[in-house]
Amino acid sequence: MKHLILLLLAFSSFTLFAQKTTLSGKILDKESKEGLIGANVVVGAGIGTITDFDGNYTIDLDNGTYEVVASYIGYATQTQTVELKGGAQKLDFEMGLDQLLDEVVVTADIAIERETPVAFSNIPTIKLNEELAAQDLPMVLNSTPGVYATESGGGDGDARITIRGFNQRNIAVMLDGIPVNDMENGWVYWSNWFGLDLVTKTMQVQRGLGASKLAIPSVGGTVNILTKGIDSKRNISFKQEVGNNGYLRSTFGFTSGRLDNGFGVSVAGSYKRGDGWVQGNFTEGYFYYVRVDKDFGKHLISASAFGAPQKHGQRSFQVGIGEVSTEFAKEMFEGTDEEYDLLNQRAYLEQRILDLTAVPALTDEEAVALAEGELSDVNASLDQKGFLDESGNLMDGHPLLNNFVDSIGAANNGLRFNEHVGTYDGEEFNTRQNYYHKPQFSIRHSWTPNPRFFLSNVAYLSIGNGGGIAPTGTINYDDIGGSSGILRAGINNHFWYGLLSTTRFTLSETLTFSGGLDLRDYQGDHYRIVHDLLGGESFIDNGVEYQEGDTYQYDQTGLVRWGGVFGLLEYKKERISSFINLSGSYSGYGLEDNFNGQTIDYVWIPGFTAKTGASFKINDTHNVFGNIGYLSKPQRWANVIQNNRNNSSEAVLFKQYDNEKIFAIEAGYGFKSTVFSANINAYNTVWDNKPLDRAPTELEDPEDPSSNRIPINVFGISALHQGVELDFVYKMNKKVNIEGLASLGDWIWNSTATAIKNNGDTLTFDAKGVHVGDAAQLQFGGLVRVEPIKNLYFKLKGTYFGRNYSNFSPESLQGGNARKESWRMPDYSIFSFHTGYRFKIQDVKLDARFNLINLFNTVYISDATNNAEFLSGNKFNFDAASAQVFFGQGFRWNTSLRVSF
Repeated sequence: MKHLILLLLAFSSFTLFAQKTTLSGKILDKESKEGLIGANVVVGAGIGTITDFDGNYTIDLDNGTYEVVASYIGYATQTQTVELKGGAQKLDFEMGLDQLLDEVVVTADIAIERETPVAFSNIPTIKLNEELAAQDLPMVLNSTPGVYATESGGGDGDARITIRGFNQRNIAVMLDGIPVNDMENGWVYWSNWFGLDLVTKTMQVQRGLGASKLAIPSVGGTVNILTKGIDSKRNISFKQEVGNNGYLRSTFGFTSGRLDNGFGVSVAGSYKRGDGWVQGNFTEGYFYYVRVDKDFGKHLISASAFGAPQKHGQRSFQVGIGEVSTEFAKEMFEGTDEEYDLLNQRAYLEQRILDLTAVPALTDEEAVALAEGELSDVNASLDQKGFLDESGNLMDGHPLLNNFVDSIGAANNGLRFNEHVGTYDGEEFNTRQNYYHKPQFSIRHSWTPNPRFFLSNVAYLSIGNGGGIAPTGTINYDDIGGSSGILRAGINNHFWYGLLSTTRFTLSETLTFSGGLDLRDYQGDHYRIVHDLLGGESFIDNGVEYQEGDTYQYDQTGLVRWGGVFGLLEYKKERISSFINLSGSYSGYGLEDNFNGQTIDYVWIPGFTAKTGASFKINDTHNVFGNIGYLSKPQRWANVIQNNRNNSSEAVLFKQYDNEKIFAIEAGYGFKSTVFSANINAYNTVWDNKPLDRAPTELEDPEDPSSNRIPINVFGISALHQGVELDFVYKMNKKVNIEGLASLGDWIWNSTATAIKNNGDTLTFDAKGVHVGDAAQLQFGGLVRVEPIKNLYFKLKGTYFGRNYSNFSPESLQGGNARKESWRMPDYSIFSFHTGYRFKIQDVKLDARFNLINLFNTVYISDATNNAEFLSGNKFNFDAASAQVFFGQGFRWNTSLRVSF
């Protein structure tokens, strides 16, 4: 650390005594002449700044000749050459759209500041570089209002994200305008996108229905990721990262920029490895990216290919709180230590009496009497403190009991514990692993014959290969290779191609029409194989003998076809901008069972979207916006076809799969001044006929516990998501920036529902008024960024999450459990610290960064399941003792050095 400080001081002194010029200017919208907030101004790799609320920037540079690059999401990048001779010089930019950026805006549906009437947040490259460290991409979005992202079980790439309480099945993730959500279940697997931070130009999070013209599942929001291309400045870079638990990552990148012959080439590659903070959650992966652009004047052709072959260990299952930390269990209890000890002693004595009387012939009557006497004394004390009801049982609904978890028999394994890890051939081995490679190829053509007309066509192909390893049978974790069970692998390959065609035509000075087609064809192959016999000679399942590599139990192909048409009419005049968007889709779902030859022909389901909104600039300081929309959305493949992969029953169509119906309305206000900028918005989303992420199951024969479990569909359930969001930036001075955010949500299930069983019987339950689980409904956050000298920054970032209810199954709220809240997890705050210094040695630029994640080593629960079915001895009391959880990862660090020229 001492050497690092001396290095910083040395380069700081060099900077101070060199001959300097202060370069300043303004970045303006070419048409409105308004300053662009947060535009990037870069002078060489890693040296630059962003504009303030009026579009102003200032950079102190050594005298010399420079290429200054200005960029802003949705606008064409501009480059100007300037010779600095000392003192102060000005350099302004007026930015508009060019052919390439037209394609990005039209195809990827990028929202524009103070024009597009939706709530959104831009995540510029500088933020990714400063805050991401070795985390998954969603984790940097926790500083966005309404967003809750966790690392789940801690596996590399296993992060998940929710926006406004909607999980990522209902969030559209777009990569350069191409949808990436799984076509069968809607999920996003972030491990497939490792390395994207290398080539990401910017990210934009649109909350709510968003600005997309496509009929995509953007109920909660849309995440747009834009990659670098011909508009980027020429650069060659190498970067080395080092982190906790043996983390290493080496990367290189090359961007040619726009060459004289109209070509542009971008190439990037990366390799990473690490042991993981969680026991056994190793990671190893590669990333490659190639993009070639060719500008023909009125035509632009772009071809790209990228992929990330990887494998990583997983912690797939949540566990009871006491299995991880009895200390946390005690700290979580909100009563006194004496009360906790009494409750703990009661649990111990009750269990001891059960153990003593388990075998009547061996019962020690004297020991039983002694334990019963002690239990009577403990109960008397608890009764005096108001913990018992008239029957001598713990009082249902007592507020202190909700967070009580006894420590009797708890393993207390620690935060890093992973139940899937053991020893195999003398080395640590995780029996739960994921391995996958999902290369994606695309070719784009855009044509601008005149300023009024634009046409873009994008053809893409995604090929996925891989799956997940898991144990089956009895596993001896002390000697996995000597187990009687095996390791199986669930393979989930896919072949997915599509065409996205978009046109835009300027009808007049105020009206613009955009429209096009969205066509997709998807085939997902799902089968199970014997992965490792663990020293055995064969594996027998249902009387059939299998060898390693053999397919068993299921082999199915899920089929999805999608056709969509969309149109958007935009009006823009002076201070008013508005839009009307209509889109329609036709989804086809089918299945081929390769084991028994069964086929379910395509089932075709129509859907449509209608959205409208308007934005009004009151003046240069104030603006307001509003939008309203209605979606009739086909349910996902997994909610239409009952595949029954894990039993012998044939696949069938669910009895009900009516479209989901979503109605959303949103309004917001923006304020902009020289030193302060803020946005506040309110939203209300009603979701009728909302399907469950996984169809609940019941025994095929209720009187036979060993019979097949059959999925049942649930329809008619409704949810209401409403809330208020705020974000702001305060520029205290040129050296200090303060950012803040707040999100207050009220997300509830809003009706009773009925499940239709296969035999036609109904199952009713009542979740009306119960809060939706799996995401924090209260969020506060902020950061302070200080730059004491040019290019040296320190950043402290913190976020508070509250009102986070554990995930639960609404269909379980029957009888006396109707309308009962799931367990509410303890609130928590988490902080991170980031620092970095950018400097130059002759023509070589160096960028050193250091990051501390979970700065104060906070122990917290990030994910939980209420009344967990597989928790041993669960009493299903809707409390902490009945929940299974994931704890968040503890303190981590990451440092990197980037060299570019």
